[in-house]
Amino acid sequence: MTHRHADLDAYACGVATKELINKLGLNAALVIPEGPSYEVKTFITRLGINYQGLNNCDEADLIFLVDVSTYAQLNEFRNIIGDRPVVVVDHHEVRNVVPTVSLVDPNATSCSEIIARVFREFEIEPSTEIATLLIGGVLSDSGRLSRARPETFEVLAWLLRLAGRDYREIVNAMIEEVTFSERMAKVKGLLRMRAYRAGDYIICLSNVNAYESSLADTLIKSGCDVALVVSEHDGEMRLFGRGSRRIAEKLSLAEVFNDLAKYFNGEGGGHAMAAALSIKARIDPTTVLIKALSSVEQRLGIKALRITD
Repeated sequence: MTHRHADLDAYACGVATKELINKLGLNAALVIPEGPSYEVKTFITRLGINYQGLNNCDEADLIFLVDVSTYAQLNEFRNIIGDRPVVVVDHHEVRNVVPTVSLVDPNATSCSEIIARVFREFEIEPSTEIATLLIGGVLSDSGRLSRARPETFEVLAWLLRLAGRDYREIVNAMIEEVTFSERMAKVKGLLRMRAYRAGDYIICLSNVNAYESSLADTLIKSGCDVALVVSEHDGEMRLFGRGSRRIAEKLSLAEVFNDLAKYFNGEGGGHAMAAALSIKARIDPTTVLIKALSSVEQRLGIKALRITD
């Protein structure tokens, strides 16, 4: 099972985990809460890869959670787990999930990199489609290899030989055409943005109804060191955070969001440069953002001042 609206890394790792289990002689099904992201749909359509995934699963002896660091990323799908044993495959710090078996490597670029290494350790070769998906997952979550480590290139070279595709074809399939609704959400988010200065760091706050992570990424690319974006969905408040590489030396968003989860009695997790929080209550968005700003200030030990001109 992946997190809701699986991105390319989560989907690739999920499908690969399913194939690995099948190759070991066991049955497996892939559940994708609320379906895959637009990124996944575009990628597999351009490369002619068949979609795999179910909306639910009633019977299972063992649950694999892929790219899921907190139950908040599953919504009501967490009820599927029940008392079943859980295996976690993730490159984030796991928060409120207590796995029976843990395949977690915070130093890995992606879940795709982790599961590819598992294939190699078992001396099992993934199919050409799975190898292609894993390449996409690695590229997507590593920032086109900007966060790669030596092991990443070793895995990528192995996958490229198995995929049997031109590397440029895979990269071109990842070029996203931004929809009108996403562009509109980002424009609204930029118009609502409030910026603060904490020493040499810039902290940006905003709120939208959709495409929160996309807006947060845009704010970081625009020069913000921390981007905090809040949204409300059917009585649930969601907060998304992104951080620049520069501030990651001083601040871990995973720690900030862990503090916020305790304060709001919510569920959150992530890693140093990206995190998310879910609060099952109606709270004024400004209240959530100001508390998040305060937590960042405390972690930095610097008072932030509003940038007005």
